[in-house]
Amino acid sequence: MKLTMERKKSLSSSVLKPAPPKASPRLRRLLLKSLLSRVYEHIKAPLLTLVSSGSPEQSYAVLSHLHLLVMRAPYVFSSDYKHFYCQYNEPSYVKRLKLEMLTAVTSESNSYEIVTELCEYAANVDIPIARESIRAVGKITLLQYDVNAIVDRLLQFLEMEKDYVTTEALVLVKDLLRKYPQWSHDCIAVVGNISSKNLQEPKAKAALIWMLGEYYQDMQDAPYVLESLVENWDEEHSAEDID
Repeated sequence: MKLTMERKKSLSSSVLKPAPPKASPRLRRLLLKSLLSRVYEHIKAPLLTLVSSGSPEQSYAVLSHLHLLVMRAPYVFSSDYKHFYCQYNEPSYVKRLKLEMLTAVTSESNSYEIVTELCEYAANVDIPIARESIRAVGKITLLQYDVNAIVDRLLQFLEMEKDYVTTEALVLVKDLLRKYPQWSHDCIAVVGNISSKNLQEPKAKAALIWMLGEYYQDMQDAPYVLESLVENWDEEHSAEDID
């Protein structure tokens, strides 16, 4: 109060100047975003340090807080993506959280490096994590980040001869062709080499059937592949029932 009274007694125009007009909603949002970015920059360093130290339970607790920050301001963490790489001895619940964060912080400048890392997880002995990593690659592809390089890696999944890898890859190729039909020539050339007899999961068969119907003109054996798929049609379960 004393300081306020002294200010009021001053004749300085800087003190007596009226308050600025109320900021517009858009300006307030920009100011808030700038303020939050500075706050995130200050707290992210100690949090990232804690992730790599301590027990898996501690790492998960810290990652959960980081996950919230990453989802709110992924641009702040785009240069720190390597902190979210999975370690072979980490439990699945930690890896799953890191995969979500890697996908969120992907940008044009780091997409190639992140996809390269995710592709390594496709051969993970933890099958659910391998599936999630392939899906993450697909999500990044659909965000239009370095599509040219990512498509080549996505097609390599189809050559791994693992049922769960083939399943996830076929679904992603189908989604890719729906958004980028210009990639049909490259994708169908690889998909055409897959034997339908090796497909076990309904969603893989559904994805293949869609591509056979959409691009039959580029697949000479399309009628014969479809014939083999409909032989046991009455015994098939829907992909929704399996999921």
